[in-house]
Amino acid sequence: MSPRLTRGWWTGLFAGLAALGVWSLLNVLVDPTGEFGLSGRFAFNRAPPPAVIAAGEAGNNPAFFTRAIRESRGDVFLIGPSRTWRGFDTCGRSDVLRVAGSAWGLRELERVEATVLENRERPATLLIEIGLPTTERPAITSPARAAVSVALSPRTTAFSLQTVSHSLNGAAATPASCAPLASGERNWIEAERSARYTLGLLDTSTPSLEQGRLNLLAMADRADRVCRRTGLRHRLVFFTLPSSPASSPFSAYDSLFRANADRIAADFAGRPTPAGGCAVSYVNFATTPPGDVSQQALWRDRENWSDYAHFSPALGAIALQSLIGPSVSGA
Repeated sequence: MSPRLTRGWWTGLFAGLAALGVWSLLNVLVDPTGEFGLSGRFAFNRAPPPAVIAAGEAGNNPAFFTRAIRESRGDVFLIGPSRTWRGFDTCGRSDVLRVAGSAWGLRELERVEATVLENRERPATLLIEIGLPTTERPAITSPARAAVSVALSPRTTAFSLQTVSHSLNGAAATPASCAPLASGERNWIEAERSARYTLGLLDTSTPSLEQGRLNLLAMADRADRVCRRTGLRHRLVFFTLPSSPASSPFSAYDSLFRANADRIAADFAGRPTPAGGCAVSYVNFATTPPGDVSQQALWRDRENWSDYAHFSPALGAIALQSLIGPSVSGA
């Protein structure tokens, strides 16, 4: 290789690396995905457009909700998987922020819990819906890998440019709709097929279930340490709702679900509360649904479910009132 070609090769390499560095720095500073905790902190990224917000909510990355958690006017955080997202309509409750995503497992819930406890300066209530442990996805098990992927992503760059343009043009931040996902037309044959696929993602082995219960206790222990360190007495309410309506074709899974919930309840009942720790509790609705007798009957009727795994917002409203009571005036 001639000296001229060598110099040209190195010049091109350094130019490419410089462009990549600028590209990555833009994505980190604008942070349209929330991955780096900088979203909304500067004039140039304070107002992402609705399309960017909607993409973030649909992306299933817990990091996206960091800004919403930090800026929330309310002190109640409703956390969970797709059941939580689709089954709780929090549009009329400014005191409650719903933070949920499709196929979220304990690792995602742990990350959201940590984000809430680290970003709030007054006592918060965390309502955390839990079910059975699921097989973890590699993209979620490595936060560092996810951060690198986001920084280098052309899609993130497109969102960054849209966010900068929207912010510097003086537009106000316009959140995406707070409505839960529409249930659509019920097709119970397709619903059964979908449920069987979803159940295939669950790790229901005895060691996995035992580890899942230990992980829940570890979440409570971490929260206690934060409460002792900060002097804030946060409230954590882990809860389990019925897995499916009474007419579900998955009776064996329902029995396993209820048995595991009973074991979780026993674990939390025997858990000591350390001095200065958080107020931690577990509410088991798996066998006896929330609400009065007539409301409990609604949980057993599949017409009040979107499919075999997702309850309707009407049932979610019953659960939310059982957990924290009705909306306060003005919320």
